[in-house]
Amino acid sequence: MTTYAQWRSPSSRLQIRPESTPRKYDIRVVDQFYAYCQAASRTDQQRAAATKSHEAMMLNLWKSIIAGSLVCYYLVERVAQATSLY
Repeated sequence: MTTYAQWRSPSSRLQIRPESTPRKYDIRVVDQFYAYCQAASRTDQQRAAATKSHEAMMLNLWKSIIAGSLVCYYLVERVAQATSLY
């Protein structure tokens, strides 16, 4: 971050805080933030993959139910036709 003291000219004799040292920032905070962002991103990707997998499974389940019901209807009709002939 920039402060007013950083933009002052070096020839200026007036010091606001002569005993102050330059601020040092802890890079671990930035690393923790990036790690949090990566974890959130991975969680979101896993959630999207799980949702996609669940939707595909449900679609296949419904297709199987419909196909099974059509086959069952066909077999019942064939049995009805066979029994009506005799």
